[in-house]
Amino acid sequence: MTATKAFVNGQVFTSDEKYSVHEAVAVKDQYIVHVGPNHEVLKLTSDKTEIIDLEGRSLLPGFIDAHAHLELYGTNQLGVNCKTVDSILELQQKLKDIAVQTPEGEWIKGWGYNQNHLIEERHVTKWDLDAVSTSHPIIVVRTCGHISCVNSKALELAGITHAAPNPQGGTYNKQDGELTGLLLEAAHMEAFQLADYSEEEVMKGLEIASADFLKLGITSVHDAGGYGTKHIRYLQKAVNEKRVKQRVYALYGSLHESPFMVDKGIQSGMITGLGDEHFKIGPAKVFIDGSSSGPTCKTREPYTSNAEDSGVLYLDQQSLNDSLSPAHQQGWQITAHAMGDQAVEMLLHTIEHTLTIYPMDNHRHRIEHSGITPNDLLQKVKAARAIPIPNPAFLYEFGDGYVKDYGQRVHHMFPLKSFAEEQIPFAIGSDSPITSTNPLIGIHAAVNRRSKNGAPLGLEQSISIEEAIRAYTWAGAYASFEEDQKGTIEAGKLADLVVLDHAILDCQTEDLLKVGVDMTILNGEIAYHKQKEDMQ
Repeated sequence: MTATKAFVNGQVFTSDEKYSVHEAVAVKDQYIVHVGPNHEVLKLTSDKTEIIDLEGRSLLPGFIDAHAHLELYGTNQLGVNCKTVDSILELQQKLKDIAVQTPEGEWIKGWGYNQNHLIEERHVTKWDLDAVSTSHPIIVVRTCGHISCVNSKALELAGITHAAPNPQGGTYNKQDGELTGLLLEAAHMEAFQLADYSEEEVMKGLEIASADFLKLGITSVHDAGGYGTKHIRYLQKAVNEKRVKQRVYALYGSLHESPFMVDKGIQSGMITGLGDEHFKIGPAKVFIDGSSSGPTCKTREPYTSNAEDSGVLYLDQQSLNDSLSPAHQQGWQITAHAMGDQAVEMLLHTIEHTLTIYPMDNHRHRIEHSGITPNDLLQKVKAARAIPIPNPAFLYEFGDGYVKDYGQRVHHMFPLKSFAEEQIPFAIGSDSPITSTNPLIGIHAAVNRRSKNGAPLGLEQSISIEEAIRAYTWAGAYASFEEDQKGTIEAGKLADLVVLDHAILDCQTEDLLKVGVDMTILNGEIAYHKQKEDMQ
């Protein structure tokens, strides 16, 4: 047997349970065939083998983002980026620049603003957006993806008046009885669908997302959903046409009316696991609560920043049981967006209830985010054998707001060390585009537990670099029942790999943000090469 590719002279972190480190790897077509010292791997080469000298750099399994939104990330790139604006005036100017190029009546779409980062320290309003245009409908989505602001034209198109009752799980914000244009949770989800993208735009967005994710070493994505069944169709089509290069594990849910989507999935006769190594149906997913940074997630105690508020619930306990229990019974893995501790507790009740009625050993039911998970819930997670999907990169971007909104509860937010100590497998996801897609930011946050401004956020929950990498590789494969195929560098597994520009295990923890990706190998082929791209 002759290897088609050989990686030598490296720091090969296999991400196996022993955290093994080797020098070299041999690849034959799309599979890893040998891992070991240089001399063993070089014996498998010939003059036809492509030999890549790692020069001491790290070779890791390809990153598996266990919770990201490919479609939302990609279509965001077609809109107006408001993530870096410092003021409402700056936001207005960016929107005006687009408005003058946009035919009247067509939507103007912005994304990514954060009221906590604006000098005005408030949300955008319809009056701010009316100053941009009253002849275009405008929507600007907050960075969390759960809140937006629209102008008067958009309210008119949506049929939202001051007399309109709030939708279940959402709010039309009002000031002195008048709509402000601020839409929270389900109210936002409804309006966002009016400003929907065409199939052509979605496919273009998915292609953009895939290319950007490859540059960051991501070879597999657990796609956490879009809007309705058409999202699954778009995603599958994009994978089939190789516009999305990553392997996709598609959570079957919708960002709006998620129980209806799950019911459609059950009726279809599908179950988790349908598909192949490129595209596979994942768990049935519903929404329980809101966002951690809004804040709108549902907490057991009121927010530290507002004693009158403890967040939003989309579903009560009975509705949650009624949606997910039949899915489990039919053979689906089940999961839910559960950010606040009350939402996490509700999902655990559903899993416990479901397993009592329909026992199943290897269910691997998940908890998307598991944002606030104090000690009493940790024990329930362990007893339920559930898999949390935390997002430590949130700590880096939103951490200062977390201290304000949750106080001492930050010690139980994305509690990775506690998960590890309780031997609870957890797989890290970015939740991109809510925050950065970059796995190395997620690893940095998991290891250092500090905000961008340096605020400590439960330092006792820090984990090692090795643990963080394994949570971004093996654990993602485990959470999708694919650990026998990928997630570690071992003979017989798919050759999905990433070459970093540093020896990451030798890095000081404070230097992790300096680490980048030099090369991404997918299915045994070089899918991204930084040096070649820089030369173009």
